Amino acid sequence: VVSTQSTGSSGINAEYGEFLLKESALLNELAQVHTNIGNLTYANTLLERSLSIRESIHGSNGLEICDTLSRLAMLRNKMGEPNQAHSQLNRVMRIQERHDVPRHEFGSTLCNLAAVSAALGEHEKSKVLYQSVLATKEKQFGLWHPEIATTLSNIAMVHMALGEYEEAKDALQRTRKIRGRVYGKNHPLVASTMANLASVSYTMGDLKDAMKLNEEALEIQQACYSDAHPLIAVTIKNMAMIENSQGDYDKAKSLYERVLKMEEVIYGELHPAIASTLNNLADCVLEQGETAKAAVLFQRAMETNEIVFGRDHPDVARNLNNLGRAFKEMGDYDGAKSKLTSALQMKQKRYGDAHINLVPTLMNLGDLFNLTKQPNKAREVLSRALKITEKKIGMKHPDAAKILRLLGNSFYLMGDLSTSEKLLNKSLDILEQVYETDHPYVLATRADLGSCTRPGAAPRIF
Repeated sequence: VVSTQSTGSSGINAEYGEFLLKESALLNELAQVHTNIGNLTYANTLLERSLSIRESIHGSNGLEICDTLSRLAMLRNKMGEPNQAHSQLNRVMRIQERHDVPRHEFGSTLCNLAAVSAALGEHEKSKVLYQSVLATKEKQFGLWHPEIATTLSNIAMVHMALGEYEEAKDALQRTRKIRGRVYGKNHPLVASTMANLASVSYTMGDLKDAMKLNEEALEIQQACYSDAHPLIAVTIKNMAMIENSQGDYDKAKSLYERVLKMEEVIYGELHPAIASTLNNLADCVLEQGETAKAAVLFQRAMETNEIVFGRDHPDVARNLNNLGRAFKEMGDYDGAKSKLTSALQMKQKRYGDAHINLVPTLMNLGDLFNLTKQPNKAREVLSRALKITEKKIGMKHPDAAKILRLLGNSFYLMGDLSTSEKLLNKSLDILEQVYETDHPYVLATRADLGSCTRPGAAPRIF
C-alpha cells in the first residue's frame, strides 16, 4: 500500500498506486531483458514510462524513484550518452542527500558515477570514486566480501585504461583470491576474473600467459554453461585476438567465425556483440591483406550498430574509423579521409574536442597524412592526439608511444631526422617499460630507429 506521505500531488489512491508500482517494477525487469538482447531504444522507452509512473506517485524528489532513475542513467551510458547519464546520476545523489541516506549506502550510485566518468574519459576521477567505494566497503564488510572483489575488478579496468597494468594485475589477483575463497576456484566469477587477467597479460604483450589464463577460464565456463553462452563466446573471442596477434590468422579467423555462429544463436542477427565480432574478424582479414573483404565486414558491423543504437552512437563512429583504416590499406586515400573525418566529427559532437576517444581517429588521420606525404597536416593532428593522451592517461601509456612513433615518421618526411630520432627514442623507452623486448611494437620501433631511412608504417592497432 502506498502511504500518504510518499504519494505525489496527483491524488492517486492507494490501491491504484499499488497497481501502478507493480507495473513499474515489471517495466524495469522487461527493460533489462530488452537491454540484454540489444533492444536499447525500446528498453529506454520502458524505463522512461516506469520513471513517469513512480514520479506520479512519489513526486520528482521521492527516494523511491532512484532505482529506476539509476537504471535509466546506466542504459543511457550504454547507448553512448554519458553526459545524460552523469546528469541523471547527479540527480539520484541529490535525492539521496535530501532524504539523509547514510553515505555508506551511496555505494551503488558512486560506482555508477565512476563507470560514467570512465565513459566520459575522466579515468582519474573514476579511479578516485571507485577507491572511495572500496574503502567504505572494506570498513563495512571486511577484506573478503564479494562486494570487495567486484569493486577491485572495476578499479582494475580503470587502471587498464590509464595504462597502469601492474596495478590492474594486482587488483585482479586480489579479486581472484577473494572469489576463490568465497565461491570456490571453479566458479564462473573466478573464470571471469581469469579472463580479465588474461586481458592484462595480452595488453602487456605476454601472449603465452594470456592464452593459458583464457584456456583455464574457458574450461571452467564450459563446465558451468551450455556451449552457446555469452561468456564462453567472449573468452573464445579473446583467444582469437591472441592468435591474431601471434600471426596465426587462419586459426584466429576460424575462432572468430565460431564465435559469430554462437552469438547468432544467442542473440539473433542484430546485437552489439555480433558487431564487435564482425569488427574483430575484419581486423583479422585485414591482416591477411584481404582489404575489400575487411571493408565489407566493417560495413556490416556498422549497419548492425546503426540499427541497434542509431547513426549517432560512438560505436558507429568507431566503425567509420575502422572503415577508414580499410580504405587506407586499399590505397583509397580519399575514401579513407572521408570516413575518418566523419568519424572524428561524430566523436567531437558527442564528446567535445578533448576526449580520449578522439585519439584513435586522430592517429589514423595522422598515419594517412604521412602516407600521402602531408607531414605538416600529420604533425597537426598527431600533436593534438598526444596532448589529449598526455592529459587524460599520461605519457607512460602505450598509446603515447604509438603517437610518438607516428610523429617521428612525420618529422622524417619533413627532413628533420634529429627530431625524428628523438621521438622514436621516446616511443621506444615507453614501449620497453610496458612490453617484452620481442613484442611487435618494440621490434617495429627499433627497426625505424635503427635505420631512420624510411618512415615505418604504424602497427594496425587502431
